[in-house]
Amino acid sequence: MKYDFETLHPAFGSGAPMWERLRSFGEPGPEEIELAVAEMKLRIAPEISAGIERQAREGTFGYSGPSASLLEEICRWMQRRHGWSVSPDWIFQTYGLVSAIGYGIRALTEPGDGVLVNFPAYPPFYRTVRQNGRRLVCSELVQKNGKYVMDMDDMARKLAEPDVKLFVLCNPHNPTGRVWTREELAGVGRLCLENNVTVISDEIHFDLAFEGHPQTVFASVSPELADITVTLTAPSKTFNIAGLTISSVIISNPELRERVERVVSLEMGHYINAMGFAVCEAAYRDAEAWLDECLAVLKHNCDWFRDFLRRRASVFSCLEQEGTYLVWMDCTAAGLSPQELNDFLWHEARFYSQKGSDFGGDYGLFHRVNLACPFSYVEKAALRLEAAAKKRGLI
Repeated sequence: MKYDFETLHPAFGSGAPMWERLRSFGEPGPEEIELAVAEMKLRIAPEISAGIERQAREGTFGYSGPSASLLEEICRWMQRRHGWSVSPDWIFQTYGLVSAIGYGIRALTEPGDGVLVNFPAYPPFYRTVRQNGRRLVCSELVQKNGKYVMDMDDMARKLAEPDVKLFVLCNPHNPTGRVWTREELAGVGRLCLENNVTVISDEIHFDLAFEGHPQTVFASVSPELADITVTLTAPSKTFNIAGLTISSVIISNPELRERVERVVSLEMGHYINAMGFAVCEAAYRDAEAWLDECLAVLKHNCDWFRDFLRRRASVFSCLEQEGTYLVWMDCTAAGLSPQELNDFLWHEARFYSQKGSDFGGDYGLFHRVNLACPFSYVEKAALRLEAAAKKRGLI
């Protein structure tokens, strides 16, 4: 490989947030890493570092808006990677997708309106709905033929409720790793059209779909769906640059765009992050080869981990990973209570994943595992899990 995906970053002893978070479990060691928060433990693309250096040398850090060249790079990326034709005047930026979801909820619904979310859910989805005084409407994913799918009958009933005005879609899905097919998106899209429900489609992981599971941007399915959709994207998960707080809101419908932009302007203002703009442009222009290699590393890590559990620690399991680097590990067969499971993983196995109860609903016997790290650390964590399970008599 051209790029370095074998060096752990940030390094042990660097004082980076990952190592500080581990202190809640005890003094961290160099062989143990956090497997919870959704950020890579890999070196960023050198092309992105070069973009940061160029911006630093230029020394422009005043009030900043998107350049014409940045908007052009975003449009080219969407066309090249996703087959989605986007116009520059559809795009504006926010500090991040969590804040953008809140802006969208406030722009497109009224207090007391229902907002539909699929569960298990990325925690800011349901928290933001509640914090904004809207009614959270939950539709749980179900397992069918070895994968999680939307329960279309349940979705149809809930989207038909008179006060449900908005559906927050996670595409690909966090935490299950599903990459929704065009047919699935078209199906739920028909339900939204029939019931006059607007869609916020969070596609922050959309560049992280694995071979054989092509990612479809929800708004690209049809002009009718584009007309009711607010698409949220960012380079943050793709290139591990979340700290630069730059994301894009893409809306083709001018009336819908004006409503959301009005709230963003009122609550955030017009200027964002000069360095974030520069790095976003560098990433989309120069770092595509890094991403292609990174996807191969992520897929290998996920496939190896699933196979390891099947062969050597079968009371834990996960389904085939279609996209993202976040594995939804089913621990039901271990026979532990949710609290016993947390204690076992974190304190006996030193396996620092994120507890499933964080994702709403009755998911205490699941854990989300971030495998975006050098393979050697995936292997070390899996071996610790196996050894602890044997010691406990679970396998």
